[in-house]
Amino acid sequence: MISKWEQLPLSADLLRSLSKFGVGPPNKIQQRALPFLLRGSDIIAQAPPTQERIAAYVIPAIQTALTYTVNRPPNRGPIVLMISTTVDQATQAQRMIRDLGGPIGIRSALGVGSSSVGSDLNQEVRLLQQSIPHIICGTPQKLHALFTSPGGLVGSEVRFLVIDEVDQLIARNLHDFVFNIVKLLPPPRSRSIGPSTPTGTPGQGNFGVFESGLLSPFPNQPRRFSGVASPNPSDSGQPERQTALFSNTVPQDVLNLASAIQLREPVRVLVRRDGNVTHADTNQGARGLRQFYLYLAFTAGGRAEPLPATPGGGLGIIGSGRSASSAETAQAKEWKLDALADLFDDIDVPQAIVHVGGMNALDSVVYKLASRGLEAVPLHGDMNAGTKLAALNKFRTSTSSIMRQPVTKVLIVYDVQVKTPEVSQIPLVINYDLPKAVEEYSSRVQPAMAPNHGRAGVVVNFVTATGGDVEMLRSIECFYKIKCPEVPMSLRDIV
Repeated sequence: MISKWEQLPLSADLLRSLSKFGVGPPNKIQQRALPFLLRGSDIIAQAPPTQERIAAYVIPAIQTALTYTVNRPPNRGPIVLMISTTVDQATQAQRMIRDLGGPIGIRSALGVGSSSVGSDLNQEVRLLQQSIPHIICGTPQKLHALFTSPGGLVGSEVRFLVIDEVDQLIARNLHDFVFNIVKLLPPPRSRSIGPSTPTGTPGQGNFGVFESGLLSPFPNQPRRFSGVASPNPSDSGQPERQTALFSNTVPQDVLNLASAIQLREPVRVLVRRDGNVTHADTNQGARGLRQFYLYLAFTAGGRAEPLPATPGGGLGIIGSGRSASSAETAQAKEWKLDALADLFDDIDVPQAIVHVGGMNALDSVVYKLASRGLEAVPLHGDMNAGTKLAALNKFRTSTSSIMRQPVTKVLIVYDVQVKTPEVSQIPLVINYDLPKAVEEYSSRVQPAMAPNHGRAGVVVNFVTATGGDVEMLRSIECFYKIKCPEVPMSLRDIV
């Protein structure tokens, strides 16, 4: 088991940078993933979304960039590409690269925000072309626009592809952007790493404590994806791509995506969640947080009809059973909006936060609540820093009651964390759409917690009959060791 960075094959410059910035010794995910990544293996890593997980791919990314810039001509395109589902994760990764890699000559860039084609996007592309970053981090939509727009970034130089939060990426139906980007990258490894690659059963080999058995999840099964080109094994002179997938959970959809983008004998790395280790004070008994669920019996999930089986079996498709559109689903979404608006009719609070799962839901909720006389303030990941600050200031500013009656202010949030220094003592937090990963739940409910001995707020989780809401609520209860009862007939008595 490695316990020091010096035990890894890292450059002297990178080791000095790690020491300078006071990075602690390798933790579980870093101990398990880094030896394989630095050896060139493809991996599928399952671990909680923490700063340590980000460092587990940022450090080998910087090492890769250093390797391919020493005594080589200037790069025509990025050497490392990092795709994160959320703006927050992409921003954290780029900041870490800037802090660790910037002083040793590694250029990085962040690709987030609006992805619409126009003068702003063209200007971003021109700026990137003037000083090609060694590493670029971003969200799927924005990176897709930067690579596919006229005169966009060149993908043929990418040697290391990282996709973080893969389960959330699939849940949000963003995988097609990834497939289109992968088409522009070098093919995956077509040959083995060498005799040092572990080939034994899990728990054996040089890194015996790893769950390191090589994964071949789909032997002798035909692919159901035609969008990603197959590599040419005979062309040994062309550049090759190493790929690392990081995910909170690894359901079948994640394995399907791994096969679709053709990971080569990926090593499985598992870091088990140690019970309620993150934000232990989100326990219902701690600091008085009161958490409930509101069950909506209509079918808002909109599952698609199952597809016919492929002859000889098959992988299934990513996101199968999601996002079917129909008149019934549209009606169910309208009923869900009505339920949210009715809930606010039943209570009297100065402020509330509503978390949604997409931009369409955000727009619908803002419009619905505004039509009921509430002051709905949108906040989402595509906003720049100034716009986000303006939205938070608008939400925090109290409404003068001299000229008019006080109005409930509701912050509608998508794809961004609302941290307690920014807002606190919120009496009501509503998960209109449940998070896609249990780890998100703690940050969502944080503003409702009592700072000291004050009265904590109320959390209401909307649960629909389909779409995996019931399973997600049960997962949240198990992970945080809480029990959410059904919401009482009148919230006025408890808020």
